[in-house]
Amino acid sequence: MDVQLFSIGEVSKILGVSDDTLRLWDKKEILKSFRPFPTSKRYYRKSDINNFLGKKDQENDKDIFDYAKKWTTSKIPNQLSDNKYCETSDVFAARLQKFNTELSKISEMKNIFPLITAIIGEIGNNSYNHNIGNWPDMIGILFEHNPSKKQIILADRGRGILATLKRVVPKLKNDKEALKTAFTKYISGRAPENRGNGLKFVKDVVSANPFELIFYSGKAVLSIKKNSTKFTIKKIDTPLNGCLAVINY
Repeated sequence: MDVQLFSIGEVSKILGVSDDTLRLWDKKEILKSFRPFPTSKRYYRKSDINNFLGKKDQENDKDIFDYAKKWTTSKIPNQLSDNKYCETSDVFAARLQKFNTELSKISEMKNIFPLITAIIGEIGNNSYNHNIGNWPDMIGILFEHNPSKKQIILADRGRGILATLKRVVPKLKNDKEALKTAFTKYISGRAPENRGNGLKFVKDVVSANPFELIFYSGKAVLSIKKNSTKFTIKKIDTPLNGCLAVINY
């Protein structure tokens, strides 16, 4: 059987780490090498490299949500990495267009990628439109896509749904009521009525397609399962500063 082998120098270039790091990983059994003879040089099997990269992808899958939740729940916001942070709406629009182009090239996505782009745009634009001049601390949003997990994360450290809607629906008492109103009722009157109406559009699109939405705001979270018109709203123990949306497709 032909087994493809790589030298330590080649693996160093593939993974973007130093030879010393690879030797340390070998010692800690993170990525094992092998020697045909005790005195020969280190070599790496292609299958071992692929398995290592697969594990790193799985770790990144877990990190996406945790990264966003930590950012939205911390008292003082951490600086986001450039590939996740959209400080202004034009940066977000450019990245959303790039994301749309990437999805359009996937054959299995040809019938649903415009809908995914539409709900991402609605959620993201809401963050900018309804926090202009009122960002509590950090301006802009976190926008991250994990294609291997088919998951999109959007988050902001804005005022949240309750504070936004109370300007036109002052009787709202808590975050659960605010989420229900935003996702189920058309609100007329002065701004910020579009926040509520836009999220109702999001709910309708998600409910009619094989998407899943988890939407946090303040002390509550709304969940819509795939291919379901029903949703649940629950209170959460750790409040968020702003909103956090998870879209699975």
